[in-house]
Amino acid sequence: MNTKSRQELLNLLEGYLEGNISQEELTRIETLVLSSPEGRRLYMDFMQLHGNLYWDAAGCGADSDVRTIQSSRKFSSHVKPIEKLRHRKVVGVLTAAAILICVGLMLRTSGSLPFNQQTASNDNNIPANTNPASPSVDVSPDHQGMTPEIVRVQLPSKDNSDLPGTEQPVIEKVSPDLKALPFDPSSDLEVVSFINQELRKTLDDHDVRPSPRSEETEWIRRVHLDLAGRIPTSLEVETFLNQTDPNKRALLLDSLLESRDFASHFATIWTTLLVGRSTDRVINRKALYTYLENQFGNNQPWSETVTDLITAEGPAHQSGPTNFLLAHLNNEAVPATAMTARIFLCQQIQCTQCHRHPTAKDWGQEKFWEFNAFFQKTSVKQQMFVDEKTGQTKQTLELVEADSSQLEPSYYLDLRGVMKVAYPRFDEVEIHPEENLTLRDQLAQLLTSEDDSQLAKAFVNRSWLHFFGHAFTRQVDDMGPHHQTSHPELLDGVSKAFASNQYDVRRLIRWICLSDAYHYTSTPIAENKIDDPDAGETPLFSRMYLKPLSPEQIFNSLMVASGVSPDERRHRGSTFAQREEWMQQFFSALENEENGELSTFDGSLSQTLMMMNGELIQKAIDPQTGHVLREILSDRNKSETDRIQDLCLAALSRYPTKQELESIRKMLRNNLRQRTSRNVPSHVAYTEAFRDVYWAYLNSSEFSVNH
Repeated sequence: MNTKSRQELLNLLEGYLEGNISQEELTRIETLVLSSPEGRRLYMDFMQLHGNLYWDAAGCGADSDVRTIQSSRKFSSHVKPIEKLRHRKVVGVLTAAAILICVGLMLRTSGSLPFNQQTASNDNNIPANTNPASPSVDVSPDHQGMTPEIVRVQLPSKDNSDLPGTEQPVIEKVSPDLKALPFDPSSDLEVVSFINQELRKTLDDHDVRPSPRSEETEWIRRVHLDLAGRIPTSLEVETFLNQTDPNKRALLLDSLLESRDFASHFATIWTTLLVGRSTDRVINRKALYTYLENQFGNNQPWSETVTDLITAEGPAHQSGPTNFLLAHLNNEAVPATAMTARIFLCQQIQCTQCHRHPTAKDWGQEKFWEFNAFFQKTSVKQQMFVDEKTGQTKQTLELVEADSSQLEPSYYLDLRGVMKVAYPRFDEVEIHPEENLTLRDQLAQLLTSEDDSQLAKAFVNRSWLHFFGHAFTRQVDDMGPHHQTSHPELLDGVSKAFASNQYDVRRLIRWICLSDAYHYTSTPIAENKIDDPDAGETPLFSRMYLKPLSPEQIFNSLMVASGVSPDERRHRGSTFAQREEWMQQFFSALENEENGELSTFDGSLSQTLMMMNGELIQKAIDPQTGHVLREILSDRNKSETDRIQDLCLAALSRYPTKQELESIRKMLRNNLRQRTSRNVPSHVAYTEAFRDVYWAYLNSSEFSVNH
């Protein structure tokens, strides 16, 4: 490119940005830009420079030096929102034109049609664009044999049609047809069979054999901890063992799914995921918990629950789902953005707020801030209300949505310190103002609109982690092209079946719990010892992996071990408050990009001391407050062996082995001898010895894990 053509290109580009350009001149720009690498570099440098200049004029005044943009703090403090409309046209030109040039280069390099000639797939009936002043390009990559996905990009017109309130730049996405499933998703039997076949196929590929089917005592404890969040009572175990129905596992599974314990347990799990365990944040955790308990109790579709959590408005004490965003709508909604993507999509995009993802190259800053823009119209207000029960005036937070007739962008600094703007956009779909729909409404629609949605895959991945201790990805909440999926066909098939069944949570859980893998014992055999994900190996699910109990499961299980009746446990007011107070000794809130938590529970000294000498343990082994121990010791018809068996059943949901029984009986005799030698009355010594046995069972490693 010589000096004359360089100057010609600069003049033409200046005219394009000013809106004074003809169709012939636009064609000349294309010719000059594509004539040489220097022309393309000049084009991109010019567009970027003018984008910076427009920002400088909008934010710092027309006389300011462009270099002031490099100072992020200084510049961001002077940005004037009323000027953002002026810059939006330039950003639209920059983005769309850059895409146009890159796609044009691909077509030229591959020997395709000329730059200004539209190509279209006959299979998709996309008409050619014949307007040379607004060139467009169709890109149709293959997706593993699926119908190609068409992305149509159109440049903004040279008038003001790209400004808010008028026609926006068009980016349409035509979703691919879903790949036909190899089973009927409406048939539970076929879905479970599909799960078994996929898992067995992987085991065969690795020459691994699964462990045997679990004993009934092992399975009943497992399914109660997973579905009800507690160990089963001795009566529940004995009733199950005495049943002769060959389908009794499936019958118990259905019974638990219909129970209030299931609704309570999953409400607890998701309250923890959404807002954490700490009460440091000024929100109404109980209102959120109650809402989730109703959702899971009534088996509402997961897509509906997610929609409520993303779109809710109102006071924290009246609208339970508002508390999710109320807990995270700080720091320019950065935590809300990160948490929404991580929890509902299992994608960690928080690091991309400042830079590109190290391995997923298409995850840049723009992706984070385009997602963040959906929350820019949402704010938190404080208000006072009168508590109907106490009559006291209290303070609460309210989630408020501003008028969404015009878009509100997010502003951010790129790696070079240049201020950028991002408008609401998700999965290549740009958002336009719609009457009676907020930006968050439109985001929820995008998340739940397709049967092949990331929302479904994320929930299936989290559910698999819950029941097996390991997800299909190494990190459950970091799915993407940068992390390999252990069983991609299985995840894909079950996710599509879940979505096609209207996100039916109970049905998904039933599929998982009826699969062969969920019934394997946790004891490894020689043929599957290499299946050890805790050692860094990819999980093959040839056996049930050990899972540590959560704090809530330990609390609930100690309540059961103390003999607290079902009615008392289900009295949510006092039990919920007691559990919340008990939790606070282990958890505290953090103010970071995800509003995380600091935990001193898992494997810590605090947990050990709590299990050894904590209030819950002391109540369980007290013959006065511990109903289980009192009933076992007060029954005069029980022998020493019977009492040991009953204590083991109450704590571990199984009977002691022969060797275990002999060891405990020997220990009891030694304890009795030592106590009586100190002049302790024999009946007191007998009670104290059995207290020690129950204490040992409750403090065993077997009690603190789900296997």
